[in-house]
Amino acid sequence: MLGEPPPTPADLHFRLFGFPIRVHPFFWVVILILGMGGLGGGQADPVETLIWVVVAFISILVHELGHAVLQRRYGGHPWITLYGMGGLSSCDDCDRSPVSQILISAAGPIAGFLLAGGILLLIYSRLLEPIASPAVNLAIVYLLWINIGWGLLNLLPIYPLDGGRIARELFTLKGNVRQGVVQSLWLSVVLAGVCGVFGLLWLQSLYMLLIFGYLAYVNYQTIQAYQNYRSDYR
Repeated sequence: MLGEPPPTPADLHFRLFGFPIRVHPFFWVVILILGMGGLGGGQADPVETLIWVVVAFISILVHELGHAVLQRRYGGHPWITLYGMGGLSSCDDCDRSPVSQILISAAGPIAGFLLAGGILLLIYSRLLEPIASPAVNLAIVYLLWINIGWGLLNLLPIYPLDGGRIARELFTLKGNVRQGVVQSLWLSVVLAGVCGVFGLLWLQSLYMLLIFGYLAYVNYQTIQAYQNYRSDYR
């Protein structure tokens, strides 16, 4: 589920700034489900839901473009996939050094923060005031929530979130790559479990429990795979 999904006849294909982009149909399904209840969990009307879908699409695309720009900067030819788990900027030929990978991983959230910062600058400079309307205001709220709130969440050191990718590279800087990867995975398991429990008990969010519980499970399974692989080749 965390990897790039196979192509389907319903995929949407286009290019932006030279990057090939594919939108899997499950992307629309998940974003629509998240938007049906609005941010507060209540029933959203069709206009609110449409605004949510458009803003989420733009925001996630900007996030992935941030990754892709740095991947291309480091010699790669990336492509972007938007799918049920969010977005993925893939690259087979970019620089794999820890420093470049840390910068590539950080570029996605930074792109979202810059987008949110630009909107806030327009608000405080009153350039948005002449066109203010309930729909525009709602779009701004959604945009700030996704690009700041989700951006900060994405920096948690839980793999495969961007923060988890950064943590993995930092752990491997000590020299023992295998040990560093396993340590980063254990950190992911613990923090994902804590976030899932927090989401359920304090935020009453079953969605957070399911997402972070799944991430904890996947990271634990990856640890087991690493250990089994190591024991097989002793």
